[in-house]
Amino acid sequence: MNSLTYKIEPAEFSNDHQVRLLVDGADVLGTDYLGLDPIDFMRIVGPETAGSVLVGRCDCGCIGCDDVAAQVKLDDHEVTWLLRGKTYRFEIAAYKSTLGGVASDHAWEDIGRRVERILTERVHADTRWVAEDTRFDWVSTRCSRHQLTYSFTIDGQQITFSTGWDGQTEASAISANNRVLFERFSE
Repeated sequence: MNSLTYKIEPAEFSNDHQVRLLVDGADVLGTDYLGLDPIDFMRIVGPETAGSVLVGRCDCGCIGCDDVAAQVKLDDHEVTWLLRGKTYRFEIAAYKSTLGGVASDHAWEDIGRRVERILTERVHADTRWVAEDTRFDWVSTRCSRHQLTYSFTIDGQQITFSTGWDGQTEASAISANNRVLFERFSE
């Protein structure tokens, strides 16, 4: 059986981070590809995900440009990957543990990425966004300095807007989040 581990590191060119997958200690993406941003990784690569599974992206940082996908097969005792012409086999419990580790690993987050995660969780928990015609897409601290930028899809149209925060504290971000969403969407 092979051993699957990961590391999360900055992807400076794409202004995000990347999950680098290591099989038996070797980086399976090599130097020509970026790993997925941890948020995308957690959305795409799950412990129960089979079939063609995206595990890497073009070195330009865009998903959909020159992706790297593993063909993943799950059975009761092992997971098999066909990736870039090689076959890897992982014991299922260890595989699930490694992927679960990515989801719970927040050590890589700086204040901006931590704020993005916290505000995303808060917006998802807010019942105002459980409407048929409204979907929360994302919040970013990386579009402009000291700005929280939001994207919603409302009636099929993307709406983006920003509000300021101090760029340093979760409390400032939460306060700005509460203020802007109340002002923007109160009737």
